[in-house]
Amino acid sequence: MLTARSALTNSESTRQARQFALRSFLDIDLPIEVTEPKTHPLQTHPQPLPRREWQGVGLLYEDVLAHALQNNAHATTMRRRQMEADYAVASARANRQSINLYAQLGYTGTGENMSSAYRHLLGNEVIQVGITVPLLDWGKRKGQRRLAESNRDIIQGQLRQQSQDFRQDIFVLTEQFNNQAEQLRIACEADTIARRRYHTNVETFKIGSISTLELSSAQTAKDQARQNRIQQLFNYWYYYYQLRSIALWDFERGCGLTVDVENLVK
Repeated sequence: MLTARSALTNSESTRQARQFALRSFLDIDLPIEVTEPKTHPLQTHPQPLPRREWQGVGLLYEDVLAHALQNNAHATTMRRRQMEADYAVASARANRQSINLYAQLGYTGTGENMSSAYRHLLGNEVIQVGITVPLLDWGKRKGQRRLAESNRDIIQGQLRQQSQDFRQDIFVLTEQFNNQAEQLRIACEADTIARRRYHTNVETFKIGSISTLELSSAQTAKDQARQNRIQQLFNYWYYYYQLRSIALWDFERGCGLTVDVENLVK
């Protein structure tokens, strides 16, 4: 009992600290009631579910990837960097045979100070028109073009690696989410069995058929099974919202994640 009271006190302190952090993050000054979800993502039936229903809940990697490539800023950033690299190469090639046309126009004026010199200009304008043609640059423009092409090759290699990592992260996260259904189902069954075992041992202990150690062992197993079920449920929701944040897509409602900025500001 003393050990349980000590653990309860520590847990209450941790819960209050995390509630304060959550309220600060949400910028609200209201009490928060913590409740355990009765359902998991993409499923509206209460837990536990039959094995066939748990296995049918999941997401397709191709769908998640398609939404991520369309909505995520990572894909847009990669396309922008590729376009910037191609533009730098095209500009370097165009400047290799560039011919510049220039024109200059000047006026003549006199005065005792700077401001008066520009008030009454003399009829002595100077106009100059000309062109500049690069005859010999000692390979400067050619070097600039090769440098731009080299930078583009480096950027393309980086983009390929980043694209592969991006797709791999989505694949691993999708697999973790889909596999978590089975982990959660097992945790729910283990929790149910542990609770039944504990209640059976309590009745058996009352009639003196088992010892205190056996009853304590059953209670510890029951508490650990419950904690494991809550942890597996947390992992399930965590993977789900990670996929939502990457794909910017609500898989439950089948629509994109949008924010009404005007109402949010108000």
